[in-house]
Amino acid sequence: MTEYTLNNKFNDPFNKVQFGVSIGERNQLEEFSKVLRSGAKMVEIDVASVYGLGGEQGNAADTLGKTEREAIANLAKTNDVDLSVHAPWAINFSGIEPQSKAKSEVYEHIVEREIGTALEFADDISKKMGRQNMPVIFHASADQLSDPDKSLIYSVYDETEGKVIQIPKQEIELGIDKDKVSDPEERKRLAMQKFKDLYGESFYQKVFENKDNKKLGFVSDDGKVILNPEGALEFHKKNKSQQLNQERASLNISLRNLEYQKTDLLAKMSAAKAQSNKKEFEATQRDLENIQDMVKNLNQKYAELEIEEKNLGNRFVPYDKKAPELAAQGIAKAAMFSYNNTESKPMILVENPMSPEMSLSDPRDTAEAVRIAREEFAKELHEKQRLSLKEAERISSDIIGINLDIGHINVFKSYINPKTGQPYSDKDIVEMAKAAGDYLKRYHLNDNMGNKDSHLPLGQGNAPIKEVYDAMMEKGLDVPAIMEVFGGLGGLEAGAVQSLQYMGAPLYGNTPYVSLPSYLGQPYSSIVGDYSSYSNLGLKQDMFPYGGFSGIFPAVGGGYMDNKGNSSFSGAPMV
Repeated sequence: MTEYTLNNKFNDPFNKVQFGVSIGERNQLEEFSKVLRSGAKMVEIDVASVYGLGGEQGNAADTLGKTEREAIANLAKTNDVDLSVHAPWAINFSGIEPQSKAKSEVYEHIVEREIGTALEFADDISKKMGRQNMPVIFHASADQLSDPDKSLIYSVYDETEGKVIQIPKQEIELGIDKDKVSDPEERKRLAMQKFKDLYGESFYQKVFENKDNKKLGFVSDDGKVILNPEGALEFHKKNKSQQLNQERASLNISLRNLEYQKTDLLAKMSAAKAQSNKKEFEATQRDLENIQDMVKNLNQKYAELEIEEKNLGNRFVPYDKKAPELAAQGIAKAAMFSYNNTESKPMILVENPMSPEMSLSDPRDTAEAVRIAREEFAKELHEKQRLSLKEAERISSDIIGINLDIGHINVFKSYINPKTGQPYSDKDIVEMAKAAGDYLKRYHLNDNMGNKDSHLPLGQGNAPIKEVYDAMMEKGLDVPAIMEVFGGLGGLEAGAVQSLQYMGAPLYGNTPYVSLPSYLGQPYSSIVGDYSSYSNLGLKQDMFPYGGFSGIFPAVGGGYMDNKGNSSFSGAPMV
C-alpha cells in the first residue's frame, strides 16, 4: 500500500498523477475558468443532461453552439488543457427502451442521434484544438433492469419477444381453509400435497427438493406457496409450457375436424365424378385444396410450438448475462460512427452506471461489453474497411475503452454480496474495480456513503479511493483520473482542493478548505451538493428528493438544473 506522505507523487498532482476536474453541464465557461485557477491540466466538459435524448430541448450537446464550442477549444488550447466530454447518461447502448423494457426502433434512433451529437461536439472542439481521439464518456446504460439482490427481483431477457421481464417473488394461493385446518403444520402438508397434484412431481421437486439443495420456495403458515424470484421464473416457464400444450391440443382438435371435412369432400368429389357433374367436382376440389392448405399451415404451427416447447429452457436468459452482448452492439456502432463520420475520431469510453439496479453497473459486466464490442468493431473494420486484422484490432483498442467510476461501484455497499451473504466490502469494491483491467483508459474519482452517487469530495465518504487507486497502479494502469467532486459544501472549487488534501498533496495544507464566497455564487451545486446529498454531514438518507434545492435562487446555491433542462448557453450547433 502506498504511504501518502508529504514526499509522495501528489507533490505535483496535476502533472505526475494526471488529475483532472469535471465541470458541470451549465455555465461551462465560468466553471472552466475556476478549474484553471486550481492548476488542473485535465478538464471534462459535462453535457450529461438528464433531459437529453431528443426531448423539447433537442439533443444535449446542441445547447452549446458554435461560439461556445470555439471558446471552450480556445481556452483549452491556450492553457494546454487535455479535454474530455461526458455525454448524456440517459442512454442505453442495448437499444432496450427503459419504460417498455423492449427493443424499439424509435428509441434506438433517438439514442444513436444523441450519441452522434456528443461525438460531433467533441469533434468540433478537437478540430479547433488540432488533436485526435478526445475521450467521450458514455454510461453503459440508464435502465433499472439489473437485480443486485435476486431475493427481491429477477430480470430475464425473453429471446423470443426481445424484451426484459422482471419477476418478483410470487404467492400461490392453494385454497387451504384456515378455519377448517387449524394446525399450521397440517396446512403446510396439505398445501405441498396440493401443489404436487396440481403441478406434477417433477416441478414439485424442482421447487422443494432440487439436487443443489437450493429451494426455490417455501410454504407459509397459512398454507400458501411462496416462490422466490427464481422460483417464480420456473413457475412462469411451467405456465408457458402448459399454455403451449393447450395450444397444441387445440390444434389437434382443429386438425381432426379438418380431416373429417377432408373425408366428406373426397366422398363428395367421388359422387360428382360418378355423376359427371363437372361444376360440382371442380367446386369440391377447390374446397379440398383449401382444406389441405389449412392442414399444412396448422401442421407448420404445430411444429413451431414443439420447437418453442423444446427451447423453452433456453428462452429466458438472466439479463445480467445478456446485457453485455446487447450493449456491445451499440458500443461497436458508436465506434464505427466515430471512425467514419468524424475527422478526429473521438474515443468511446464506457462507464459503469451510477446504480447497481442499472444493467452493466458491475465493472465485470462493463468489461465484458467492451471486450465484445472491440471484437465486433475490429471484425467490421477488417471486413468492410479492408484493414488488416492486426490494424483493425489496434484501432478498436484505441477507440473503445472503459472509464471506471469508483463512486458508482461504492453504491454496491447498500446491497448483499451473494457470494458472502454480507454487504459488499471495501475489498469487494477493489476487486470489482480491477475487472476493468486492460480496457481502462480513464476513471472518475468521487466519494459517497455507499447509498447513492453523491459526488462528494474524496475522503468525505467511505469509498476505498486510495485502495482502488493503488490497485490500479500495481497493475500498471497509470491512466488519467477525473475528479467529479462538486457534491460537497463549497461546490467544485472546494471539492477539488479537499480531494487533493485527502490524497496527500502538501500544496493545499491540512486545513479543511471551504470557499463560502465562491460557494454562494456557485449555481452548479445545491446548498449541500449535487443530488442534495447529506452524506457529507453524516446522514445516511437524503432529506430532499432528486434535485434538492435546485428551485432556490442560484445566489444561495440553487439552480443545478431546472425541470425543463434549460442551459445558460444557446445558439445553433456548429455546421
